[in-house]
Amino acid sequence: MPDLFKKYLSGIAALVFPEICRGCGEWPGVERTALCRSCESKMPRTWFEKVPGNPTEQIFWGRAKIEFASSLYFYRKGELLQQIIHQLKYKGDKKAGVYLGRLAGRFLVKEALAGEIDCIVPVPLHPKKQRLRGYNQSQIIARGIGEITRLPVNTESVIRTVHSASQTRRGRYERWQNVEGIFKVLHPHLFQNKHVLVLDDVITTGATIEALCTAFEQVTDVRISVLTIGIAAG
Repeated sequence: MPDLFKKYLSGIAALVFPEICRGCGEWPGVERTALCRSCESKMPRTWFEKVPGNPTEQIFWGRAKIEFASSLYFYRKGELLQQIIHQLKYKGDKKAGVYLGRLAGRFLVKEALAGEIDCIVPVPLHPKKQRLRGYNQSQIIARGIGEITRLPVNTESVIRTVHSASQTRRGRYERWQNVEGIFKVLHPHLFQNKHVLVLDDVITTGATIEALCTAFEQVTDVRISVLTIGIAAG
């Protein structure tokens, strides 16, 4: 009965203080945030999980040993996903991040991948950058994944030790130089014999995630997989 009453109050609250779909500006419906069902269906899915050797996996060929890698959506300038992630990273829209995480969580469950993962490690921000932003956007996304999968999220055992400049306008080689050696695993024993899912919002060249995978090389028998919400596309 308490759960039913809570759901009833939630429905009333949604009617009185409705969320607005970030895509069309309409009310997205009860128990939905960020996007309505129609706008969500228009998001450009990659379906990389259906493609062995998909483009996200290819990024790491010869660079990092991973179990699998995938990205859910194509990330293009001016399109809806870019707008949502911008709101998350720079406008404090944490609800949008949790929403993206829930999408990723449902993906992991549907593809029977959640049961293979032991924990999620969101790509860390440097403490200085995290203080300025107020939060790590990848941690917010991971929170949404955890709500769906119940997988633990480890945000304390891997740190970013160098406050490097933005990667946005850098080429592939410059990006690699900018992030080389910037991560440190503080508690390697926590990841021994574990399958770790490294999570980030968008992948471009993969330099940052590669640097994080390199930091995990000190851990005995750790397996690494990679998931991003978006992959940069033309």
